[in-house]
Amino acid sequence: MRRLDRKNSDDIFNQMQDMIEEFQNKGMNLATEFTGHMPIDVREENGNLIISADLPGVQKEDIDIKADGQNVQISAEASAEVKEENEKYLRKERSSRRFRRTVQWPKKVDEDTIAAEYSDGVLEITAELEEDEGTEIEIE
Repeated sequence: MRRLDRKNSDDIFNQMQDMIEEFQNKGMNLATEFTGHMPIDVREENGNLIISADLPGVQKEDIDIKADGQNVQISAEASAEVKEENEKYLRKERSSRRFRRTVQWPKKVDEDTIAAEYSDGVLEITAELEEDEGTEIEIE
């Protein structure tokens, strides 16, 4: 653990803030190792909203998507087994990771047009933007 220098009170508070941020960052990294991390991108293209999620090592059958006009929930599980045999040793390791993330659509989408594709470890969920013409107000 670090020792606080007592030069002045501002310096002590800055050092404490740095220690808190370092602790939080280590906690986030630790949580990512146990729960899995799913980086996403959200973009608008040709009247569609597209969510791209990186899911390396996940099989298409192990992905579950639930979506409506407001948000998308992505769940996935990846497991791998490594087996090495040699004259002197036998090694067998297994790993399993779970991913789960809910993403809110940044704009209104037509939920009847939501579709998903998965290729080379990248999941793309596409939905057409909903045409919101607003409500016409009559002036009295």
